[in-house]
Amino acid sequence: MTPKKNDEFEHEITLDVEARVRQGVKAVLEEVLEEEMTQHLNAGYRELTPTRRGERNGYYQRNLLTPAGKIERLEVPRDREGEFVTELFERYKRMTGDVEEAILEMYLSGISVRKIAGVTEALSRVKVGKDAVSRIARRLEEQQREWRERAVEEKGYPYLYLDATYLKVRWASRVTTMALLVCVGLDEEGFREVLAVEVAGSEKGAAYASMLRGLVDRGLSGVQLVVSDDHEGIKAAVFSELPGAGWQRCVVHFERNILSHVPASEMSEVADDLKAIFKVRREKTARALAEEFAESSTASVSRRLSPSSRRA
Repeated sequence: MTPKKNDEFEHEITLDVEARVRQGVKAVLEEVLEEEMTQHLNAGYRELTPTRRGERNGYYQRNLLTPAGKIERLEVPRDREGEFVTELFERYKRMTGDVEEAILEMYLSGISVRKIAGVTEALSRVKVGKDAVSRIARRLEEQQREWRERAVEEKGYPYLYLDATYLKVRWASRVTTMALLVCVGLDEEGFREVLAVEVAGSEKGAAYASMLRGLVDRGLSGVQLVVSDDHEGIKAAVFSELPGAGWQRCVVHFERNILSHVPASEMSEVADDLKAIFKVRREKTARALAEEFAESSTASVSRRLSPSSRRA
């Protein structure tokens, strides 16, 4: 994976996570609005009660800008008398980022009824009942399950990229960094798709093996090459779960590993030499540049370790 591809990888993950968060925010807001309409009318959908105060009149749709992007076609209920008024959107604006962080936390650690209840209480002056909170939880769980378990058998993915990405989230009243294991597939037409995202466990190799096993169960096929960092656990997972697929070390991680041993005064020059090797198209030229780079690096190390250099 080249530096450009690595940036694209991170961008794809960010877009995918934001899409999941927007989906969750939309679910929460729509269910809260339904609960507000129920209490406004003093009756549920198609419920006939002596104390009913009006009739539903379908929905209108509106778009909503959020920290995770624009939610489109959010459904807002209407009553026939036109008396239903909600403060939800004003309250939502005052909670900038809080709702999204709560959804992201649940996306990473599992749906929490307590967390949903806290969000709905802050969003609405109407007390959202336990049934509505449970309904929101079921809707979020269903959305996540559909995405995590969706079939990937309709097309082949010759290339997979495996890596970890890191997100800052508010966790237990403090901001912390959460690691996610990610698999991005490149299909036969050259389009990238995020195939799986899992919270990183302590055993990185075992977690990747579980991720790949799940993808195979979902229909993953046609994998020819997997690109990742030089982690023995990842390589073992690839060879055990995707027999026949090749493995290649990620160029970005390779360059970073080399530069971590380079003095700061020489880092810029060494980085340029490394990039030149991977930019050329001909294998013969790349090998020649690599040999020249190795010889130059060896000579540089020898000079630094020579007695005259140490005395200087």
